[in-house]
Amino acid sequence: MSLPTAIKSFAASALLCAASVAVVCLIIEAGMRLSGASQPAEWTDRPRAYYKPEAAKYFQDFPIEPRKDGDQLFRIAVLGDSFTFATHMQFDDAFPKRLERMLNLNTVPLRAQVFNYGVPGYSTAHEIQSAKLATERDGADLMIVEITLNDPERKPFRPHGLWKGGVNPFDLSGNAPSSGVLAHSKLAQFVAARVHNSRTRNAYVDYYYDLFDNEKNWAEFTGALKAIASIGSSHNTKVVAVVFPLFGLPLDESYPFAELHKRVHEATAELGIPTLDLFSAYYGVPLERVQVVVAKDFHPNEIAHRMAAEEIYYWLAEHKFIPEPLVIHELFQDRIDIRPNSNTRLAASPSVNNSHPVDRLRGSPRR
Repeated sequence: MSLPTAIKSFAASALLCAASVAVVCLIIEAGMRLSGASQPAEWTDRPRAYYKPEAAKYFQDFPIEPRKDGDQLFRIAVLGDSFTFATHMQFDDAFPKRLERMLNLNTVPLRAQVFNYGVPGYSTAHEIQSAKLATERDGADLMIVEITLNDPERKPFRPHGLWKGGVNPFDLSGNAPSSGVLAHSKLAQFVAARVHNSRTRNAYVDYYYDLFDNEKNWAEFTGALKAIASIGSSHNTKVVAVVFPLFGLPLDESYPFAELHKRVHEATAELGIPTLDLFSAYYGVPLERVQVVVAKDFHPNEIAHRMAAEEIYYWLAEHKFIPEPLVIHELFQDRIDIRPNSNTRLAASPSVNNSHPVDRLRGSPRR
């Protein structure tokens, strides 16, 4: 075959290939447009309005009354950030109030009070002041330090309330195009979104690892934990910690932050702070079941807070961090109807599956 003939043959093949790709793209585009026409309307299950007790100074909880001599109270202070505060949720759906409900189910004189000291934007260093208030002013018998993986972040300011507005830097949903081919092609939008999501996911993971790898961040984080433990010890207040996973990426074997959970456990163990890791409780749960605003805000929702409260209760009861009168007397395996013999009674403190996150990644699916 002569050179001109070969060139013509190659050009014809290339043209045919390009035409085939174009036809396939047009078919995909048409299919995506047709399927997009039947997309459901946007909806939200967030509250119409957020309420607070009129007498309360802050948004987190009911007013905290001074302790009185001889009162039959067991006070638990929950220190934390927006995960404790419960972003986009009613304050009494947050896990501290859920836990309080569980601890007050028995007909005994002793009552539990679980107070929410969570403030959006707080790092562990800010919670030193909360620990002082909880012990010196409010007489806490137990302090639970809620740990989120951005707690080592150092801030040159003290956050003091609700954060409003702005773009979520970890939004994995992509942004709608405004001009050019991306504004008119569903296929192009799909490809662009996949590229965006891949880059954003990597940035999301890198952000947290960078926090832990920064020596100053880590020193401030561990120093704050040590200070809180010291405050607790000086007031005869037991200090424990609870670690939440991040709800921005799948909670399964691909979860990329197991190493960071392990570092937190090593730090708390060195300080003698008993620690519950909640990753195993959420293992295998679809993200849309636990995100407060699906694909837009990765804070835990009401389901996630209820699950956290239950796991924390079982752990506290198992390790005897709460008084025996507060251990729930009536627990049942099922709740399916109202016949007296239809439910299977459980022991008051069923064992907790709190294996380390790394072990969970190697092992079986969620029970």
